[in-house]
Amino acid sequence: MRLPILLGILVLPAMTFALAYSWIVTHLSRSLISPYSKADVAKRFNAAVVDALVVITLSLPYWIASSPLYLAASAGYLLLRDTMGGQSIGKLLFGLVVINLMTGRAASISQSARRNALLLLPGANVCAIFLEARTIVTDPHGQRLGDRLAHTMVVEGTGARDLVKAFQDWLLSLGRGLANPAGGRRRISGRIDRAA
Repeated sequence: MRLPILLGILVLPAMTFALAYSWIVTHLSRSLISPYSKADVAKRFNAAVVDALVVITLSLPYWIASSPLYLAASAGYLLLRDTMGGQSIGKLLFGLVVINLMTGRAASISQSARRNALLLLPGANVCAIFLEARTIVTDPHGQRLGDRLAHTMVVEGTGARDLVKAFQDWLLSLGRGLANPAGGRRRISGRIDRAA
C-alpha cells in the first residue's frame, strides 16, 4: 500500500514537471534579455556540488535520528541559499553571484526563494536537477527556469579567493604601517622631513 502512495507522490509530479518543463522554459524566457555575460558553467556545477554537500550534511542527522529540525534546516538552506549577498556557500567559493536583472544588485530573499522553490517539490526536484543543468548549458545566458521565474542571473563576482586576497592585502598594509614607526616622517638626504 505504501509503494503506490510513494510512487504517486514522487513519480506523478516528476512526470508532470518533465513534460511541462520545455514549454515553460521556452515561453517564459521570451522577454528576458540580459546585458551580463554568462558565468562559467564548470564553476556553476562545482558550486552546485558544494551546495548539495551542504544539504546532504544537514539532512544526515534527520535520516539517523529522525529529527525533522534537520530536514527543515536542509530545506531552508536549499530555498534561501542565495540570500547572503547573492551567494550560497558554493557560489562564494567559486566567485559567483546571483543578481537581480532589473537592478543589477544581489538577489533578495524573495528572489532566492522563487529561484530555488522547484528544488523542494517532491519528485519534480529530481527531474529539475537534470533539466535545469541542461538549460544552464544550452541557454545563451545560463538562465535556468528558477532564474526566469525570479528574474535573476548567475554572474561572475567576488569569491572567497578575492576576499582572502583583500584580507591579505589589508594585513600587509597594516604591517607596513607598523614597520614605519617614524609616524609619517621620512629621512631625506640626512634630514627628517615631515610628510604632508
